[in-house]
Amino acid sequence: MKKVDFLFIYEVRNRELENICLLAAELEKRGYTTAFINTWYAISHEIPDYDAEVVITSACYSSNTYTFFTKFATKFKKVVNMQWEQILHNGYVESKGTTSWDFWGESLKTRHICWGENTKNRLMTKFGVPEEFLKVCGCIPLDFYRPEFAGRLIPRDKLFSDNGLDSTKTTMLFISSFSFTSLPLNTRPKSSIDFSDVHAKSVVDSQKAIADWMEKACKEYPDIQFIYRAHPAEAQAEFLLQLERENKNFFCLSKEPIKHWIMACDKIYNWTSTAAAEVYVSQKQSFVLEPVPLDHRVTYRLFENGNSIKTYDGFKTSLEMPNDAKSQPISDELMNECYNQTDVPNYRRVADWMEETFRSTDYHSESYNKYTSQKERIEAELKYTKFWRSPLNVLWCKLAKATNIQHPSFKYRRENGLFSMAEVRRIKEYYRSRTEINYLPDEEIHKIVDEFKTII
Repeated sequence: MKKVDFLFIYEVRNRELENICLLAAELEKRGYTTAFINTWYAISHEIPDYDAEVVITSACYSSNTYTFFTKFATKFKKVVNMQWEQILHNGYVESKGTTSWDFWGESLKTRHICWGENTKNRLMTKFGVPEEFLKVCGCIPLDFYRPEFAGRLIPRDKLFSDNGLDSTKTTMLFISSFSFTSLPLNTRPKSSIDFSDVHAKSVVDSQKAIADWMEKACKEYPDIQFIYRAHPAEAQAEFLLQLERENKNFFCLSKEPIKHWIMACDKIYNWTSTAAAEVYVSQKQSFVLEPVPLDHRVTYRLFENGNSIKTYDGFKTSLEMPNDAKSQPISDELMNECYNQTDVPNYRRVADWMEETFRSTDYHSESYNKYTSQKERIEAELKYTKFWRSPLNVLWCKLAKATNIQHPSFKYRRENGLFSMAEVRRIKEYYRSRTEINYLPDEEIHKIVDEFKTII
């Protein structure tokens, strides 16, 4: 078993990996040891057994998410939640119903990183998380817009050349947040909140309207390049791919991390993406598109009182603005409330609290691991998965769906089951593709950590 001071358990590579590598570089410079586990890879592959002083998770909403992440550490003493999803729709924040982002169970006894006072106050007042378990440290992704990290950005000429764009032309970037519409049903968040249909309609209508605006503008402004940047959970719609085929100045691109595109493009457009915070600190010309009126419940506090473009003529006006003109729809007050920024880099503020957690003799976390090794865990879970995706269980799920039997196993299958072998194949492919996208071998991760050490 490998002893390690800080064990990072991450989920989404594009969202998390560079951030935790930067944090790990700071911790290693202070003399601590670090290691990394990707959840998608660990679900179906045997991983090393770690004895960690502190486990750092991607999320910790409940006892369920706590157990899910910590099971990948064979032994541990303390847990800190990086909480990568902190800016939520108003409907979830204000709701008195059950949501996927409610905090309960073990999360009330876990330490959490908060980007701003907004998150800290919500966790304290709505869910009763003790104040001593909450620390406002800012948001690490915003650190990459600091001058010292400029050398890690892909130069505009190379970024554009690699993706078939002309670096001499004015280029607009639209950051999509049209997520969940393309996810398999079994992977979508569940809640008792009643605005899911409203949200789904706003996603479909807004995506189509913005695509229509971009299609018209492609023809009216042939010397402007239009980039549609898909959300990580979004599959590119066929009408967008058709738009790309029919217009030489329209591009659907999503490979490189968003910061490279923000810094390389001239005009940045948003719908309701929280990447607006990154655009804010980049000081780039920025606009919010709202072609379809949005219900208050499906917007974010970050965008309150901001100016948005509601018509195609308004969109055209923004395209004709000089590239060096100032435009920022997010207010300074709301930005600071949601993403507290100080002169001290956020990764150092987080590292300070990690170090305090490591040294604390008062704070400890509970382990609910059923298994004494990761080999034992993976063998048991793969056996369960094999049965769950078997033709026999598919028939059982169909029976549960066709009846009103209230036995817990029937109720669970009715709500979560796979009802055909086609669904089984889709879910297998989904998990395979998520592993391929999100996993990076240890040696590659530590190369990134070592690169950051030369900067900080």
